[in-house]
Amino acid sequence: MAKLSPGKLEVGQTIDGSAPRPVWTSQRTYILASIAGVVGLGNIWRFPYMAGENGGGSFVLAYAICIFAIGIPLTVLEASAGRLAGRGPVGLFRRINPRWGYYLVVSGWTLGYAIDAIRMSLAGFGVFTSGFASLYWLLVIGALSLLVLRRGITGLENISKILLPLLVLVVGGLAIYFQTLPQAGAAREFYFSCDVDHLLDPGIWRMAAGQAFYSLAIGQGFLITYGSYIPRGVNVIKASAAVAGTNSAVSITAGLMIFPIVFSFGIAPDAGSALAFTALPVVFGELSGGAFISIAFYLLLFVAAFTSCLGGLAVVLAPVRDEFHLSQHRAALAVVALVTALGIPSALSFTPVNLTAGGQPFLDMMDKVTGSGVVIAAGIVGAALIAWMIPRKQLLEAISCRGFLPGWLITVGRYLPLAAIALLVITWLA
Repeated sequence: MAKLSPGKLEVGQTIDGSAPRPVWTSQRTYILASIAGVVGLGNIWRFPYMAGENGGGSFVLAYAICIFAIGIPLTVLEASAGRLAGRGPVGLFRRINPRWGYYLVVSGWTLGYAIDAIRMSLAGFGVFTSGFASLYWLLVIGALSLLVLRRGITGLENISKILLPLLVLVVGGLAIYFQTLPQAGAAREFYFSCDVDHLLDPGIWRMAAGQAFYSLAIGQGFLITYGSYIPRGVNVIKASAAVAGTNSAVSITAGLMIFPIVFSFGIAPDAGSALAFTALPVVFGELSGGAFISIAFYLLLFVAAFTSCLGGLAVVLAPVRDEFHLSQHRAALAVVALVTALGIPSALSFTPVNLTAGGQPFLDMMDKVTGSGVVIAAGIVGAALIAWMIPRKQLLEAISCRGFLPGWLITVGRYLPLAAIALLVITWLA
């Protein structure tokens, strides 16, 4: 293999001239796989409840601005760094997000609810999680994930081509249907009305930026991992913009799906996961055609959760394969077994064992820890390290775009920590 000249990238080569890695078959498949990986439960229920807590339309506008001004630049930088290094996040920062263990548990719940909906036997959360059901569904999700991941990025490409269009179709169809509910007009007014006073609140911008990081998986190793498979000829800026734009559109459309239910049935907009697993089964029982709507909704949740699970597992799989020189099958088996094992304590918190930590279910504790500002800080610091430590010429080559824009994106990454500190100070003083 020819040695890489400074700033030049060839398909299948890495920055250190090591062995070739598989690459996405096209820019389209990279975009589809990335969208499928970042769109998850956070888009379906977390975004609406965050909007409900933070001023409705004001939060939606702040979120859109944060996606454009911060989300896309950091997405480009992480994907480009992965492409340049040609390996997973362990090869760059040696970090793995512990979130994926408990995320497999929640994904198991969505699959169980989807199957119960098809069987027309939806039950409350307490009944659903009776016995060791949470543990059983965790093992099922682990087995399904292994079936996909053992095929490498080909498996990710194929599953994305099938499940992503299904997800978009279902969320769009349900959003249109729920506009027929009695309070849909009031829901739209709340969701799209912008209050200038809310926009002047620094806290809104902090929460909106956090949601942008969360929904795009910034700082979690995902973008670096998927970026490491980018082939020659892919415009990283255009691809990242497509990923961020589609992801944001799904989030906003999810609000159009959730808020008519919230307003029409008097549900608290900040109900979070309880909305999906406790309140909505009751609501669907009162709707005309509720049985079929419940099937569509829980299939939607499962697709969103499962594709994100695959993305998260891929983050762990890439460095395990790279660092230990394992075959794809063995690496997939090891990673799925590891992450499934990490999810067992979370699953046991909703069984007769009632495993707790700090006086709350173990899963809730993990959710709070991994969903805190730690990931946001990691994303900001990681982007700064990429922008400052990787030679500018090589980074521009990896971005595969000329002109002012790539340089501006690097500048955003370099100085974002200062802007974040300023926002925290302003928020604290306010």
